[in-house]
Amino acid sequence: MEVVVLAVSARACEGSGMRVLALSFALLACGKHGPHLHADPQAMAYRSRSKVPDASAVRIAAEAVGDARRRPAWSEPNHVHAADGPFGNGHDKYLYGEARLYLVEYETDPGKFRDVDAHDDAVMAYADALFTFQQLQRWSREGGIDWDVRLFRATGRVTADGPDADARAVLAKLAETAGSPKDVESLRTALDAKYRDRR
Repeated sequence: MEVVVLAVSARACEGSGMRVLALSFALLACGKHGPHLHADPQAMAYRSRSKVPDASAVRIAAEAVGDARRRPAWSEPNHVHAADGPFGNGHDKYLYGEARLYLVEYETDPGKFRDVDAHDDAVMAYADALFTFQQLQRWSREGGIDWDVRLFRATGRVTADGPDADARAVLAKLAETAGSPKDVESLRTALDAKYRDRR
């Protein structure tokens, strides 16, 4: 997002020295710390804190696709994306993605929509956030990658040791909204069946 905004500003300054300055800031905005984490109240955004070797990036992207097939997401599959070049090009790259946590409603047939019970949505959001944190921690252990995470205004970090205090606070808030379920994966399986017409 920052790059687009700065590029538009650069067009407004076309023909002046300001254009060069604006483009320089645009390059700095995406180069030093990886892709921007947008503040979405319905999606957990994440990015690697440093560039990842291409072989590890390819493996992580494949694992994300495999995880999505084995454990279908509540709202949208969690795909890992690469910045600074495509997967398989041999160059280090930042990784980023998002796990859309809430479904709210969905289309069962063309033009027919079903609302999701708010508590059910909260349980599934917590289950998918917890699963995403587990994925990030696993990838951190396997590749020494630390991750920034963001849900709306709340930010945190996930390392090989797990979520930091800020990230745990995000999970705790999601758990509280869901009624602090003890076995959220069992509930997730039951709710997945309850709303099976969403696929």
